[in-house]
Amino acid sequence: MIRSSSGFTLVELMVAIMIFTFGLLAMAGTASLLMTMIAGSQSGTMAAAVAESRFEVIRATACASRTSGSAVSRGISEAWSRIPLARADDVTVSVMFVRNRRVRTESFQSFLPC
Repeated sequence: MIRSSSGFTLVELMVAIMIFTFGLLAMAGTASLLMTMIAGSQSGTMAAAVAESRFEVIRATACASRTSGSAVSRGISEAWSRIPLARADDVTVSVMFVRNRRVRTESFQSFLPC
């Protein structure tokens, strides 16, 4: 007598569940990494905005009144230096911020006309 069976065996179901579980774990790990990267890019964007804001403040100041200095704004430390040139100022703004639980320093440089 030939027996016809339809459906899956217990071994096939166990293998399918294991593959599905590994896939879910991989997706969870990727999601965690993506959230870390997004948070890091947000802090980098904020640091760039602070530096741009500092450039705008310096640009609005008369050339004779421009000085070097430091400040903390929006939780980001910034320090700027000015090197006077013939018709412009070489301004460098360095910002220190936390990205992925590490302190990073980025420097931005611009020539501001007098």
